[in-house]
Amino acid sequence: MKLFLLLTILLIPGFKSFAQEKVPVVRTKMNSLIMYIDKERGNFNNINDIPNPFTYDLGLENENSTLGIVSEKDSISMPLRYGEKSTFMIIREQKGDTLMATFTSHRQIKAALFNDGYKKRFNGKVITEIPEVYELINIVFALTDYGKTEAIYKGTDYYKSVNMHFQPFSDDSVVKTIDSVLKVSSDMYAPLKMDSYAYQFDNGRIVKHAVFDRASWGEVNELTPYIPALERFAKKSGFRSFYKENVNYYAGLIADFEKNVDVGMMKSWLEKQFPKTKYSAIRVIFSPLVGWNQSANNFEDNGFKEAHAHINFPFVLKNNSVTKEDPDFRKGQRMMIAFTEINHSYLNPEAEIYVKEISKSFGDLTRWITPGKPSGGYNNVLSCFEEYMNYGLVTLLYSDVFDQATFSELKAGMENNMVNGRGFLRFKEFNEELLRLYQSKKTGETVADLYPAVIKWAGQ
Repeated sequence: MKLFLLLTILLIPGFKSFAQEKVPVVRTKMNSLIMYIDKERGNFNNINDIPNPFTYDLGLENENSTLGIVSEKDSISMPLRYGEKSTFMIIREQKGDTLMATFTSHRQIKAALFNDGYKKRFNGKVITEIPEVYELINIVFALTDYGKTEAIYKGTDYYKSVNMHFQPFSDDSVVKTIDSVLKVSSDMYAPLKMDSYAYQFDNGRIVKHAVFDRASWGEVNELTPYIPALERFAKKSGFRSFYKENVNYYAGLIADFEKNVDVGMMKSWLEKQFPKTKYSAIRVIFSPLVGWNQSANNFEDNGFKEAHAHINFPFVLKNNSVTKEDPDFRKGQRMMIAFTEINHSYLNPEAEIYVKEISKSFGDLTRWITPGKPSGGYNNVLSCFEEYMNYGLVTLLYSDVFDQATFSELKAGMENNMVNGRGFLRFKEFNEELLRLYQSKKTGETVADLYPAVIKWAGQ
């Protein structure tokens, strides 16, 4: 899923206006709208915070595209063409005004190019990685003030060795620069981390990957401006020697993950339940330093589709009272991190078919989320529904994989966390209904076939 984060004013001179007979209008009480470019979905965020009028230039692969904007009340559609303006209005009911928005577009570099050799090499594969430049940027994160938070996992001897080796370089210019970026917006953490995947070392230099231009959701690689300073930091700190010294540790984590978290099984289950969605390959990317931040994206080129899941490693927390000694219970807990990222690449496209129905059923978000808790970030109807489905799918997978006693314990723990921890107010009821529908579905029916029924239930 690619996200377009529209947060800055770009004044675009020299563009001609597209002849619109009538300026489309969308109404919203929320601070976030759903945005489609052709059939690809993103978020139009911070609606109530941007100035009026608002102008933004989009990088698009197609010269002629269609822009769609969806709120909990309305949906509009208009053409987007290179060098032409498309204007629409947003009635901001929370602010009591009307925002005039104008979008333009220009040619965008594709995020990934999959040639025939790449397709042959990776078709049907699940790849688990701790890439070198990826680990480098995570070490830089660990040296920032942001790294003092739980975003960095500190419960390993590896973290202690990272701290011991690199703390003397914490005043380096790239550490200070990345620290300042994260202080302005911690939302930059995920794009910087993900986009590092598009870089690799070549004889001591950090160079762009032959396949990927970027790995996060924007139209540019967010790490690119910091590559020269990152390269100097790597040389000064002896990063490459440190990475080589820990290669066996990284390999052990990858082997443990592949043994205990069966992503291939998840892929097969998801493609059975969502038969219209297939991926040629799945990559699971992690660092032992990542504490809690997960993200996902997918790419398509030359008839090849690849899904990426950026996750934290599912360490066994021996001192955590909720971690049982029962191996099946532990397996279920460790599966959850990867599955809840991978499944978005399947459940989201199906949800987009039912945008209007979801908008009606989830229109009053105060019934579904809690401001001030993690659920408060899911403040548009589609993303809210998708997060309910996300963990609902965990329940359905568990019901197929585990015995009744293990399943019941895992389900109860997850429901408690979703409702009381994350603030998804109606998750327990939603989860019970989805499970009932799944267990009573007809022969040949899939989870995708259950969407209309569970959406209708939510509206009632």
